Amino acid sequence: MVDQNGPTYFVVFHSPGPKWVTDKPYNEQPGFYDHVKYIDDWFEKGAIVLSGPFMEPSGGMAAGGMAIFKSTDLKAATELGTEDPTVKSGLLNVTVKPWWVPFHH
Repeated sequence: MVDQNGPTYFVVFHSPGPKWVTDKPYNEQPGFYDHVKYIDDWFEKGAIVLSGPFMEPSGGMAAGGMAIFKSTDLKAATELGTEDPTVKSGLLNVTVKPWWVPFHH
């Protein structure tokens, strides 16, 4: 279906921040499980549609990931992204972009 008035979501890109430890896997990064809890809490509240890490071609997890937020506007989505404790601590950087979705089911 093509919907000229399709919904807008907000895509949140996570990348390693200044506190990322390059020789440690993602799940051993300091505070990583704080990130998981934060994302899970918002997922349970319905504010996050999808979220997960990027994958390497070899099948391993890459450093970084993405989440798709339902939010009222860019300001609210940016606040949701930047309030993540791992963004506040410097483990992750975050970029938030609006995503208009005219093709959806």
